[in-house]
Amino acid sequence: MKKVRATGRTVEEAVRSALVKLGATRSQATVQVLQEPVKGLFGLLGAREAEVEVCVAATPEETARDFLVELLRHMGLDASVRVGARLDGDGISLEILCESEDLPVVIGRHGSTLDAMQYLTNVVVNQDRDVYIRVYVDAGDYRRRRQEGLLRMADRAALRAVRTKRPVAMDPMPSHDRKVVHTYLQERTDVTTTSEGTDPHRKVVVVPVVQSGPPRD
Repeated sequence: MKKVRATGRTVEEAVRSALVKLGATRSQATVQVLQEPVKGLFGLLGAREAEVEVCVAATPEETARDFLVELLRHMGLDASVRVGARLDGDGISLEILCESEDLPVVIGRHGSTLDAMQYLTNVVVNQDRDVYIRVYVDAGDYRRRRQEGLLRMADRAALRAVRTKRPVAMDPMPSHDRKVVHTYLQERTDVTTTSEGTDPHRKVVVVPVVQSGPPRD
């Protein structure tokens, strides 16, 4: 919720002033008159202007961006947030813009800090909402680069499993990274995948599929 107080010679003048500051239209706003205008003696003495408080509900994009900016400020980072184009469905894409030396702090190990910020932003945006809106948070194009890296590692593990005919355990990774690997390798017919261990040490294991030969006479 965004709110602005404004004054004017009339209530309508005060409202127009507040709407300009908010960049909103009258139909989007809720107006509370705090003070009616009063004409003073001889038009001067004791005169009071009208005072209003105008509120406009923030959009999900504004809520997400404002929360993330404040969160980054509390982390001591000089960073800005850019709202990207809406993704498929009701998703919102946010990109954190910061100095290159701050990227490791923003991203964290295997994206852990970035994931935590994304989770918190989703919670804030979806408070009291009937329809869930998913928020995606990225920085330095990390998520695309991470996914490409995961697919390369999955390919190497699959090739090794097929070549050695033995299961190959990949490095421990978060659940969403494991999901990327499982989904990617399920298209192959020469390997299957499973997960072993407990978080945060849970890992994907690539298992070769034993091909049965033709029946013997």
